[in-house]
Order: sequence, then C-alpha cells, then structure tokens
Amino acid sequence: MEPRRMLIIRTGGLGDSLLLWPAVTAVRRRFPAAHISLMGARARLLPLVCPGGADAAHEGEGSGLHLLMSAQPVLSLEAQRFFGGFDTVVAFSAASDNQLAENLSLCGAAEVHAFLPLPPAGEPRHLADHLLDALRGVDLAREGQTPPLPVTAAAREAAARRLGELGLENRELLAILPGSGSAAKNWDAAHFATMAATLREEGLAPILFEGPADRAAVAETLAHLRPPTPPVLRDDPPLTLSGLFERCRLVIGNDSGPTHLAALLGRPTLVVFGPTDPRRYAPRGARVVVLRAGLPCSPCADEQMHDCPERECLRRVTPAEVLEAARRFL
Repeated sequence: MEPRRMLIIRTGGLGDSLLLWPAVTAVRRRFPAAHISLMGARARLLPLVCPGGADAAHEGEGSGLHLLMSAQPVLSLEAQRFFGGFDTVVAFSAASDNQLAENLSLCGAAEVHAFLPLPPAGEPRHLADHLLDALRGVDLAREGQTPPLPVTAAAREAAARRLGELGLENRELLAILPGSGSAAKNWDAAHFATMAATLREEGLAPILFEGPADRAAVAETLAHLRPPTPPVLRDDPPLTLSGLFERCRLVIGNDSGPTHLAALLGRPTLVVFGPTDPRRYAPRGARVVVLRAGLPCSPCADEQMHDCPERECLRRVTPAEVLEAARRFL
C-alpha cells in the first residue's frame, strides 16, 4: 500500500540538510500524491518545500524527537499523535540512536526505516548518493534526473526587499562567500577580496554574505578591499538566500552550506576545496566548478585539518585560477 503521509527526518547543518534534495525529488517521483514532510532544522529544510519537493518542514528541536532515542521515552500525547500520524517514517540518524526506529513504530507509524546519516568514514561516496540510495533500497524512491531546486515566490519577494534596501535591484550581482563552518576550510580572505575587486572592475556588483560562523572571514575580506567596500548581507535565512542567489550572475565560496544552496539552484558556482573531500561533499548542480590543488595529503581527517598550520591545499589554489573559471561563466 502506498503511503499517504511520509516523514523524513534529517538533522544537521545547512549543507547536510540541502543534500537531501535528490532524495526528496526521487520520493516525489515514486509517490506523486503523498504528503511529504521533513523534520530537522526547519529553516535549513524550508528551501526543499517547493514544487516537486516536500510539502512541509517541521522543527526537530522541541518536537520530542530526542526523547525517541531513549529506551523508555515519555512523550506528550501531542508528540505521539504527530509521529503516529505518518504511514512511513525515514530517519537518518546516528548509530547510537538505535531506539529511534522502534519508538517510532510504537507511536503508530506503520513503516519505519532508520539509516546512518553519512557514508562510512573513508568511503569516497557522495552524501547525496548515500541518502538517495538508502531510499531506493527500500523502494521509496524512483530513478530520474534531479531537477534544479525551484525558488519560491516568498523567497523572490524577500530577496527583492533586501536588494531594494541596497539599491541593487538592477545590477549584475556577484556573491562572495568567504566563510564556512570551519576556518580550516576557508580560502584566503585576501583572495576573495581580489575576486571581488577584479570582477567589480569588469562590471559585476559584489555582495558579501555573512552567517554566524563567518564574522572573522568577512571582516578580513573587507579589510583587504579599498573603498567603496561591497555591502554585506548578514544572517539571512536560507529561504531568502535562495532568492538572492537566483539574482546572482556568479557565486564564489568555500565548502559551505550556502554554496550548496547556490549550486542546487543551478547558479554558476565556484567552490574552493582544500582539506575536505569533494567526492563526498562537493555541491551538486549543473553549473558547479570545484577548484582544488589535489595534494597527496588532501583530503585529510578532521583532526589533521584543524591542526595543519600550512594549509597548503588551500594556498595553492590561486586567484588567477579562480578568475579564469569565473570568466568562463560570464
């Protein structure tokens, strides 16, 4: 019997959440009439609530989800009704959450599947493929080409307001994303400043994007730029970012959540990779270029990445190389 209501649980950062898109579209192809809900960090999942994607996104924090990972959960009646209201529940959870599937079944879900959130360590398998293949393996996904992530009307309206505030409604925009979730993944701020300055001379209007983890990287980039410095958009939610990136001729960044969003939208996206593995984490999209030095020591383990003072894998990616790639899109 085909499910009428399905819940897919996926927690994690923005990039981890967005890489669920190929899986969501494959589930939609398999069950066109089903109501598909997502649960995790709601703001990070909201861009996936769109035509061809999910129908709703729910916040995992405060939902009782964490209680379902214990041996004897004490759930409110409201939480039991919520989780029990789905025919099928799929959870991408840590190995230690082995109680989750059993407790979801006890809530009343007829079909429950729990999978590891990441491919095994050291396996050069892309995270998006891992998520998609898990659903294919239990006949919840149908083969097909992953479409670009649509931009909703609400996202376009929010982006128009933001650009109107900056007086940039009719400019050719360049998105510069100097930060990421870890400073160890960041290309040199001076290089981002070079890209902004050079491409501004060629007619683009650069904008710097800053999230909570990007303060230092953006400040350092601005310090390398002569006045007038580009505007900075701070802490815009992913839904608004999707509307903003849609208006950009080019996006340049590190291995970060916002670059994943730009790539999924089909925007021309240049991504500098250093210590992390693009085979597992590269942004997915039709117009993505990954730039990396390809040193024998890269990719490396997290502890090595954070302890490496040389950052040679990032230093060897030059502004000239990135500029050449940028001009191929312009």
